[in-house]
Amino acid sequence: MGARPGDYVVLLGPPVVVGSAVGVVLLSGEPEAFLPLLLVLQPLTTLGIVVGLVQLTRTTRGPQTFQLVVYEGHVVFGARPTFRRQCIFNGLLSAALLLMALNGLRVPGRIVPGLSWVILALNGGAILLLLVRMIRSGPLLITPDGIAIDGGRTFVPWAALQAGPDRPQWTLSHPELVRGRPIKRFQPGQIVPLDVSLWFLFRAIHSYLDHPERRTAIGTPEELEHLRGTLARQST
Repeated sequence: MGARPGDYVVLLGPPVVVGSAVGVVLLSGEPEAFLPLLLVLQPLTTLGIVVGLVQLTRTTRGPQTFQLVVYEGHVVFGARPTFRRQCIFNGLLSAALLLMALNGLRVPGRIVPGLSWVILALNGGAILLLLVRMIRSGPLLITPDGIAIDGGRTFVPWAALQAGPDRPQWTLSHPELVRGRPIKRFQPGQIVPLDVSLWFLFRAIHSYLDHPERRTAIGTPEELEHLRGTLARQST
């Protein structure tokens, strides 16, 4: 349960298509065909960037619940990461920058081609950073013993959390109990996008802080249905 394969396609597809199209035009020995290609691709990528920005402003991510997954030999509640919205924006932005930079390399002189190489380097670096983040990402898992972040790189026992003053907030009251990669604060879902409603996730964690007796049932279909029903009643 890492980043979805489709996320990589959405991220890398647009710049690969644009780069291939430009390469075919240049290798064909007909540079005058570059202008029609530019007139077609640039508006499409710009429109895609706008769509990506709209997607990033939406607050509800994915379904309103968890999946039943296996973690260390036990069935638990899991929410896998999804970078689809970020990939839509970054993939199309990368395609637009690639198209602009390749066009700039054809301009005589040093300044414009130099800026084009800078754009290509920054563009490639940004895509690489996002790819590393996607590869290293992992699911968030709610278990009877605590909460595993990024597939278990960080494990927050229930005893490390304390209910906050405002529902459904909580604080990391005992950071010394956290195992694995240290964290300064606990706000799951903000560092890595998750395929679950953040409201549902926050309420679920708070529910198990309020009712520790229900933690032993985590991972059962019956408890998942109970959690869905409880939070649905609270929302109404």
